[in-house]
Amino acid sequence: MKNKTKSIHIIVIIIGIVLILLPIFHTNLWFDESYSVAMAKHPLKEIWQIGGTDVHPILYYICLHVLYLIFGSNIIVYRIFSAITMALLGVIGYTHIRKDFGEKTGLLFSFLTLFLPMTVWYSNEIRMYALGMLLGSFMAIYAYRIYQGNIKKTTYFLFGLSSLLLAYTHYYGLMLAGIVNLLVFIYLCKNAKSRKKDLIKFIITAVIQVICYLPWLIAFIRQLQGVSKGFWISLSFPGTIYAILTHQYKGNLTYEPIILTTLFYAYITYLVFKTKKQERKPATWCFTIYVSIIIIALLISLVMKSVILLDRYLIILTGILLFGLAFFMAKDENKKRVVTICSIIILVSGVSCIKTIQENYDVENKNWYTYMKANIQEGDIIVYSGAINGAVVTTELSEEIGNQSYFYNEENWPVEEAYKAFLPNMQIKATLEEVLDNYQGRIWLIEGFEDTKLKEEITTKYTIKQIEEKKFTRKYKNYTMKIELIEKI
Repeated sequence: MKNKTKSIHIIVIIIGIVLILLPIFHTNLWFDESYSVAMAKHPLKEIWQIGGTDVHPILYYICLHVLYLIFGSNIIVYRIFSAITMALLGVIGYTHIRKDFGEKTGLLFSFLTLFLPMTVWYSNEIRMYALGMLLGSFMAIYAYRIYQGNIKKTTYFLFGLSSLLLAYTHYYGLMLAGIVNLLVFIYLCKNAKSRKKDLIKFIITAVIQVICYLPWLIAFIRQLQGVSKGFWISLSFPGTIYAILTHQYKGNLTYEPIILTTLFYAYITYLVFKTKKQERKPATWCFTIYVSIIIIALLISLVMKSVILLDRYLIILTGILLFGLAFFMAKDENKKRVVTICSIIILVSGVSCIKTIQENYDVENKNWYTYMKANIQEGDIIVYSGAINGAVVTTELSEEIGNQSYFYNEENWPVEEAYKAFLPNMQIKATLEEVLDNYQGRIWLIEGFEDTKLKEEITTKYTIKQIEEKKFTRKYKNYTMKIELIEKI
């Protein structure tokens, strides 16, 4: 029976990896991904400097930079990196969780990691979330081994390294690492008589982590100040609550799966109360930490009057949540019920994945690209007042053409330093005069379907000739853009 479970576990991992690989072989970008791709091209010193003005730490961008040095600016390679990190998290269910918590828990952890709609969705994004999930889960595993006294020569090293790297990946990761380190420290202090050597080793590990994170503290403080001046995320009720509760199961669905989420958590709650209090401690701690970070993020948002609570940021914590879910599902002795739950997850994930594949590979996604590449001429410039579309156009075209792009920051967003990531292809200007006073020639305007403000402002200040206007709809991330070609006479 044990060998059979191992075989099933391996098959689940293989099928899961195939599933997360299916949607990734495309070169479309959305704004956040364009930022990642742009950052990867900069040398490490500039990544450090520019990253210090962004809203996230820099480890992920450094990883992409290494890939850039090896493969060039390759969007598919970047996506494969995200898929690999998610696949490794699924493998941890076999190599680590199975050994520490049993065959069923390990199998269910791998299944949830590789088959939940959210993980399939984010494993193909050029963002830091899959990497954060992997590091957070790895850190929690070694924290538990320290707690258990199951310590090998490399345990503290791997715990400290994964904890430090997590803090350099995302600020939700910093909160997770901080809380886990604090809990382990408190536990070892309470048991100092019997675990004096472990306490000393842990303190050394913690001090090294702090010393290695100190260089980033200045950037962290600067980023906090930037958040305090305003942030684009907003809270809404019950919208924010729905998003937080359902984002693991939504994936690319167009609706919030409230019923599925409610039934699933009702099932887990039933298993929690059915399990003896002492036996449920590892998973209970995971749930407690997960909820605590949500509360901390909410409190920070209220105090700073700028929201940092966003459902996709919680993906960094998802590894510990999935462990808790897998832990209790493994306690269910009713195999038919477990199989039914897993089948529903596969069904929902399959629908989400099919939708993602259709959107990612839709033939119309590149119509705008083909049009611009065929018609843009040497000396033409690209101007936009909305960075969402504009940065994507600049990043995707930058490898093919050398035309200069300008982001007209008419709303004076405090992004000038962070958007240096897009240099040299994109420059930020506070006024149109800086862009157009000394320019004469063709201008490509990138706007939304209904946006007319940029063109109207140019028309009132300069003499222009309208050449052409095209509208494009892209299924990937539901982007729409209006591309207008004008000439300043």
